Amino acid sequence: MRKGTKRYITLLTAVVFSALTSAQDADNHLLLKHFHSISSEEISDWMTELCSPKYGGRLAGTPEYLEAAEWVADKLKEWGVNPTGDNGTYFQWFDHPYTVVNDMGGLQLHLPQKDGTTIMKSYQAPADYYPGMNSGNGEITAEVVYVGYGVTAPELNYDDYKGIDVSGKIVLMNRDVPYKDARDPKYSKWVKYCYHHYKVENAAAHGAAGMLYIDGNSANPNITYVKDMIVIGIGPEPLNDIFAGLYRKNKTLLSQIDNSFRPASFATGKTVTMKANTTRHPEGRTCNVVGMIEGSDPLLKDEGIIIGGHLDAVGNAGGLLVPGGLDNTSGVVDILAAAKALASSGISLKRSVLFLLIGGALPQLTVYLTTSCTSSFISSRIALSPRLEKNLPEPNLTSYFERSKTIVAV
Repeated sequence: MRKGTKRYITLLTAVVFSALTSAQDADNHLLLKHFHSISSEEISDWMTELCSPKYGGRLAGTPEYLEAAEWVADKLKEWGVNPTGDNGTYFQWFDHPYTVVNDMGGLQLHLPQKDGTTIMKSYQAPADYYPGMNSGNGEITAEVVYVGYGVTAPELNYDDYKGIDVSGKIVLMNRDVPYKDARDPKYSKWVKYCYHHYKVENAAAHGAAGMLYIDGNSANPNITYVKDMIVIGIGPEPLNDIFAGLYRKNKTLLSQIDNSFRPASFATGKTVTMKANTTRHPEGRTCNVVGMIEGSDPLLKDEGIIIGGHLDAVGNAGGLLVPGGLDNTSGVVDILAAAKALASSGISLKRSVLFLLIGGALPQLTVYLTTSCTSSFISSRIALSPRLEKNLPEPNLTSYFERSKTIVAV
């Protein structure tokens, strides 16, 4: 090749690259301009709206949640984001039984006296305890049995219930598992035993009638509903009272278990009364809110980037509103801001961007990904964020990788 020709090609390449870079810079500048046009006051107004009492804490399946979903859909429509749900709407519907907590229930510790009488120490909600957000309905009085982490893992030679009879009793357990190093590959063998729903199911499988969860006095909807099984999350005072006079401490026992991988379960000899006033709605249905900005590239538009988070929260616990500001209204308004900025910028995106507001937290994220695979939106690329991969239940991972063809961002 002649020297002059090489100079020409080099110059042409530089010009083309400069033009592409300039175009990209212009798009980036325009996009930033639209992002900056959304004021903090506007985002704050969205958050105030979604946290308002009229949405009742956005418990998935309730009429109040569905009203919140309508509000979000109206915003997507206002900004020109295309509906991608059922039958040309923004909503993807599915069955979702839910539980309403009617009041704060009750928690009492029985304190036997030397004269044969019993003093009942009553705890206050939410300062000392919180009713299980998916608890069964009823009242139980029974002995408390400490079961460490509440894990039965025969393949790991570990069982907190081994040699302990919990039938008809109340189990007291901690969250998490004995193995703590999430960076170690060995942790993957333990992770399925961390889930709150597993712990409730395992307690029920061993015949427990109630469960005191050392999860702090906070609302926790991520537990399995088991009819007639009462679940309550407790704070420091009830926990300390149960251990009083036993010459043991929960923290010391956990350290012992973590170091030896040997359970330290025992019957406490303490009696507790638990009350829950809940109503189960097996007929419940809820929805994801789904909108999309379609890509412009003939090939790449069938590849999708999903920006998603859960719209639902934990509801109204017996008159105590839990608006879900940090979990997850803050995430929802960020997604809405991105949708507005991208839709209003006029930038022609190569790939499609799908906005997914989930109506049932993690389990329904799996529902969307596995049932949306028939959409023409799905392509042949699969990318999964580490956070999503770690939290998807193992059986659904196989289904997801076999059927879904979507790039995911969360």
